[in-house]
Formats: sequence, structure tokens, C-alpha cells
Amino acid sequence: MAKTSFATRSLPLGPLLAAFRPSAADPAAPPPVELLDTPDDPLAAGLERFAAAWLPVVFHPGVFRREARFLRHALAHLVRGHDPLPDRLARCVTPGEVYHVPGLGQAFWAAAAHAADPAAVPIWSPAVERGLAVLGLLTASAGRVAAVLDGCAAVRRAAPDLTPAQVSEFLARVARVTGRELPPADAHPFAFAATPDDVRRAVREVRTRTPLRTRLREASPDLVAAVGCFRAAADAGDHEAALAALRDAFPDPAWERALPSVDDAWSASLPPADQARLWCEVASVLHDTFRVHPLELADVVVAAAQPAAAPTRDGFGGFCSDTFAFLGELAAANSRDWMAARRDRYRFVLREPLVELCAAVADRYVRPVLNREHGWDLECDARPGRALTSICKNDFGRGGPYQPVQWVTFYRRSRATKRADAQFFVRVAPDGVRYGFHLGRTARDAGRQFRQAVQEHADAVFRALSPGRLLGGCRFWAGDELEAEVPVRSAADLRAWAGHKTVAAGVHRPPSDPALRGDDLPGEVLLTFDRLLPLFACAADADPLPLLARRGGAPDAPPPYDPAAFHGETYLSEVWLDRVLGLLRMKRQLVLQGVPGTGKTHVARCLARLLTHDRPDCVRLVQFHPAYSYEEFVEGIRVRSVETAGRTEVAYPVEPGVLCAFAEQAAARPAEPHVLIVDELNRGNLPRIFGELLFLLEYRDQAVTLPYSKRPFRLPDNLYLLATMNGLDRSAGALDQALRRRFSFVDMPADAAVLASWLEEHPPAEPGDETFGPRVVRAFEELNRRLARDLGADKQVGHSFFMVPGLDGAKLTAVWDHHVRPLLLDYLGGRSDRLREYTPDRLLGERVVKRPRPVTGS
Repeated sequence: MAKTSFATRSLPLGPLLAAFRPSAADPAAPPPVELLDTPDDPLAAGLERFAAAWLPVVFHPGVFRREARFLRHALAHLVRGHDPLPDRLARCVTPGEVYHVPGLGQAFWAAAAHAADPAAVPIWSPAVERGLAVLGLLTASAGRVAAVLDGCAAVRRAAPDLTPAQVSEFLARVARVTGRELPPADAHPFAFAATPDDVRRAVREVRTRTPLRTRLREASPDLVAAVGCFRAAADAGDHEAALAALRDAFPDPAWERALPSVDDAWSASLPPADQARLWCEVASVLHDTFRVHPLELADVVVAAAQPAAAPTRDGFGGFCSDTFAFLGELAAANSRDWMAARRDRYRFVLREPLVELCAAVADRYVRPVLNREHGWDLECDARPGRALTSICKNDFGRGGPYQPVQWVTFYRRSRATKRADAQFFVRVAPDGVRYGFHLGRTARDAGRQFRQAVQEHADAVFRALSPGRLLGGCRFWAGDELEAEVPVRSAADLRAWAGHKTVAAGVHRPPSDPALRGDDLPGEVLLTFDRLLPLFACAADADPLPLLARRGGAPDAPPPYDPAAFHGETYLSEVWLDRVLGLLRMKRQLVLQGVPGTGKTHVARCLARLLTHDRPDCVRLVQFHPAYSYEEFVEGIRVRSVETAGRTEVAYPVEPGVLCAFAEQAAARPAEPHVLIVDELNRGNLPRIFGELLFLLEYRDQAVTLPYSKRPFRLPDNLYLLATMNGLDRSAGALDQALRRRFSFVDMPADAAVLASWLEEHPPAEPGDETFGPRVVRAFEELNRRLARDLGADKQVGHSFFMVPGLDGAKLTAVWDHHVRPLLLDYLGGRSDRLREYTPDRLLGERVVKRPRPVTGS
């Protein structure tokens, strides 16, 4: 039978109820039933207060005074009628029914029904419906309300202490579960339409795409006139004329189709006069409360109606707060009767996430890297007695039947038991989760080899652990229960730690750590495993030196490429480097953009050296051009000649491109940063080159299916993309549309300070002229000042043109004639007559650099 994945199955009711702590109370507003016997004015005022307390946005406050007398009858029918509640609600919320009031939608009537009998009636809302569906409790009843009532009754039978309002809150929170953690209460859990946050988000999105000032400036006279007619008609109370004017201004009907998602009282089934009046009231609230300009109304309504992304429950579902509460309770109770009553809870909060975590780490790292590349054949089977420990403890009646600490262990199958070998481990206990390297006292052979290797090669092991900055975030423990923490700050400390009978190294995350809740945890675990690979190699390999040398380098290796070396090669400031490294931590893709000659490619290569700790095999460079294709970059079909039975035949295998091959290498070495440099990014046809990988640039935790090989592919977290681009390239606009969200962009301007610093360290060779270097810098500044003044800041000359060793007058003339002058001609549209304003004679001042006469034969 096929195994049901975490993403597709229903969530269990019991464990989520065990984790639920009610936090919401009904709003402090008089229930409508108490207002039925009051005069019209107090009734209308009370209903206004009730609506303001229950509804996210009150778009039609005037309806209560306008329809007070009729509302009294509708409310009396809802709260005092004898028909089933679903039937009474349907008569109030359905346009055309006898008690329907234009201007009041489903949210108002659902709140009124609950407030009339809070001890028996839950709160009906779309979020409650989604929660019941997630739990598998939304039955195919006669209607939505009846299905919600039946589902809420089922929840109350499982938790009779909860009130109907608390059941509704619980279900609304279940609807937002993405892993196993029950999220906190939402600000508007029972909304049927847009909330204030939705409207504010929509306004931000609309103004990000088109700023209001730009919209006002670019609006056509016809559009301005139509919007003016709309405002005049709405102010005069001629709602139908106002709606007609707005339809003329915005003929695309998308905004009208979106209206019910913004205001649940609006419906296309209403009479035209009611539609027009309700829309004018919505527009008035959007303008007065959210400052929406009439020119933005249509776009804001469409954006506000866009539903939030549905929660995804895929891959590793994460642990939750109840995981650690369960283990704490198990340690205290530890009896078969206690466990029998909580078997579903145990499976949901502990056993299933352990299986998922074991499978994710095994599939992404243990099998492809440790087993296939290193040949260690570690146990990966996510079953008790294999890679997982059993919850049952064989203690012969002593200490309780269950183990309140659970382990995932990857060990060599050739060993008799897991206890007889070094392990990569994940340990889940009431105090949180630990993961890393573990070596117990019963692993005698592996322990003897490990201690001998560390004693002999402590310096090499320490160097191998240091490049990834492991020692700053890793903890070293000793003792059977990992109770003693040992400081390791040097090779001598490492020797002392390795001398204990039971040792472990890794990361400890407390129960409150957000990283334990989602699909990021397998990546964090495998990254720590890979960083601790030198320790495992000391226990598993007879000769760990090759791996230690590759990770840490030789003792006599040159000094590491550090920020000081980066500054020495690029002349860029520490502030610049800190900003760029921060952007790379935020997004792993970055573009250096600027005019020609600003050293973009050189800086990208230096950044790659810094990120990879100067490992050349961790850097790739590819240059895009108009003919570059997806098949070269990602994967494609190649034509190959193969020998078959003495004959040469043509085969068409699918082979990985530059990115896929490099990503596979990076995935196999997750502790080592890898950098792919894309030079001249926007010279390529980017949608064609990247294809579906545009999605992966933004969602590194997701995978896509490649079209040729049909295999899943994901970008590893340790793969960085550095790109360079010339802002003058004609395809720059297309780049902005396709990749702007995926990349951080850093400007590389023409910088006189960089040129001055370089000339100070590489003095010009102009004899008898000590002012030559400073005058070149002044000429460079004056050239770009004039270009910016005449042509714009995007048409300047980069400083690297003039960074020539041994610069003198003759070399400067050569640089000008053969490098700078062609660029200026391109800027000036080929008009050589305009070059007179930018000649070296004028820019350098009184000391003119004479151009040598050519030597010709007679």
C-alpha cells in the first residue's frame, strides 16, 4: 500500500486539541437579541457597535439606521425562529430571500447567530470550514452551515470542556497549520472578506508597481475625466451614474468580480441600484480609512481580493511544542496505561517527525554523499532497531517501559550494533534537539581509532573544523547523557575532549527554537554533519589525512584569503564588504551592476575567493551571450557516438549543464560554500536560460522537476550566484522584470577613490612629474563629471581603464585612444566632433600629454 505523505493526509484531532490553549474571547459588544425590544435609534446604535466589534471592516455603517425597522424583524427571525438554524441563516444572507438586507453580509449574520446563543452556536466562517476540512470533519451535508455545525459538534464531543467560540477559534487556527505547530490566534479569524491588513497590503503592492505620483502624472485626460465624474456623482448621491463612470474609467471587469472578496455584502445578484450604492460606500471607506486614491480603486480591490498563499505541508513537517511536552510527561508518568491513552499523540508529535527527518537527511545527504562518495554504507532505514530507536525500553521491569529520549543514528552497517560504532545522530529529549557526531563508550574499536587519530593529527583536525566557522556555533560534550560541556578552542583542547570515553559534538536547539518547526531543519542537520565529517573520518577511515587536508589545508599553506586580502585586491571599504555579505545572507543571489570598467568581474572573483575560503574547485564562471541556452546552463540532450557490438551508433543522452553539475557538487559538500559567477548576465535570453529555475532562486527549500531528465532538482543552500551586468545593456529592462525579486543589486560606480588608492600603491612612471598621478585622478573625475552633466550618470567611464602598471604619458595616450575613446564614441552616438570636449588635453590641464608621431618609412 502506498504511504500517505504528510502533505496529503488529514491532521489528527486529538494531538492538536492537546496542544490547544484558548486565547480569544467574544468581543465586548451587546448581542443583538438584547436590542430587539429597544426603539429604532438605540437598536441602530447598538448594531453599529456590534458590527464594529465583530467585522474586520464596516463598509456600510449607514445600513443600520436606514434599515433599523426591517432589521428588527430579520434579527427576531434569526434568534427566535423555530426552523433549523441553517435555514434561518440562509433567509438572511441570500440576496432575494425574505430577510436579506443589502449591506449586511455573511460575517454579520454568522456573528449575530453566535452572539444570540453563544453556549450552543459556533462561529461560522471560511477559516472554520478550512479547519474542519484539514481534520477530515467537513461532511457533505445539505449546506455549508449544516456541515460546519456537524463538524463543530464532533470537535465538542472530543473536547466537551470547550465552548463553541473556543471550538471555532481552534478550527480557525488549525486551518493555518503548516507543520505540526498550532499557530497563535489570528487578528480576524472569522472574516469572510478582506481584512484591514489585506487592504493595506494591497495598497503597498499597487503603489510599489506604480507610485501614486507616477499614476497621477501619467493618467490620460479621458481617465481623469471619468474618475472626476465618478466622484461628483457619488458625492451627489447618484450611485448608478457613479458606478457607470467608474466602469468607463476601468473597463476591465476584474475589479467587479473581485468585489465580493473585499466586501462580503456585495453580490452580483443584487439589484443594480443596490450594487451601485454598496460600491460607492466601499469606495468611500477605502478612501477615508485607507487613503486610496480614486485612480487606484480598481487595482487595490483586485489586489486585496487575492487570497493569501494556502499553507503547504510538504516534506519534513517539523516538531512542535507538544513534542517536548509529551516527552516531559512521559518521563514523569512512564506507564503503559498512560501511553495507551496517548498513542495518537505520540505518533503525531514524535514518531512521525522522527521518521520524516531521518528520511529527509538520508535522501539528501547520507545516501548520496556518505554512502556513495565516501563508501561508508551507513544505516538509513527509518525503522526502530535500525536508524531509529524504539520507544519501548527493555529494562526487565526497572525504570518504566518507555524511553523519554529518542535518537536517529546513522552508523556503519558492518558493525554489530549501532552502539559499536561512531554515529551521526539526532537526539530528541524534553530539553530540545541535539544533532552532530557521537561516539559512545561501547564503540571500542572505533573509539580506539578515533582517539589515536585525534592525538596524532589534532592540528589537522582542528584546521579542518575551523574554515566553516564550526567552532563558533558547535558545542562539545562528554558523558553518557552528554551532561558535561567541554570548551574546545585549540588543538590541545580537542585532544583533551577526545580522551573521554563518551564524546559528542554538534548543535543544541531548545524547544522554543523556530528552526525545529519546519523543513529547514534537515538542511541544518546535514550541514552540521558535513562540518563534523573530519571527526567521523577519524573514527571510520584508517587514514583520515586526505580528507583533513582537503578540508583544512596543509600546515605550510599560504595565508587564507580573508577580508584584508579582499580589500588589498579591490580597494573597496570594509563597509562595502559588510553590506554585500549581509545581502548574500539575505538572498544567495547578487548582481554587481555598473558602467564599463568598474571592475565588476574582478570584484566578483575576489568575493568568490572570500566566500569559498580560496578553494578554486568551489568556483565556476560562465559568461552569458545571446546564443547561450537552457540546455547548456541547466540540462539538455546531447548527441554522442557510442560503440555497440563493434558498430558506432548515435545516442541522445540527457546530460547536466553547468548549473546542475555544479549544484550536484555543492550538494555533496554542504559545509563548503560554492559560488557560480555569471558574467554579463543580461546579455543572455534570461527566461530561456533559467526556465523554471527562476522559481528555485526564490524558494531554495522547494524542488522542481526538470523537463528532460524528469528528475527533481533543488538548489542547495551553500550555492551562491554572483552575476555582473552592464546597466547600459539594452536588455536591462527585461532583467528587472524577470529577476529583480530574486537578486540583490549592488551598484559599482566609477570611483576616483579606488583609482587614487591604486595609483598610490602603483606610482606612475612618468619621469620628472610627481603630479602626474594626482592629475590623472583629477582628469578622471572631470571626465565623469562632464559625462554625467551632458549624458547622464549612467554614461561614465570606469576607473579600471586607468589602473595600468607603470602608467606614463604614452600608456595613458594608448589607453585613451584604444579603450576610452571608442566607449565615448558609443556614448555620443558616433559623433566624433563632440569628442573635443573630453580630450586628455583639456582634462589634464596645462601639462599636455603629447601623442607620439607615428614612424613611417620614406
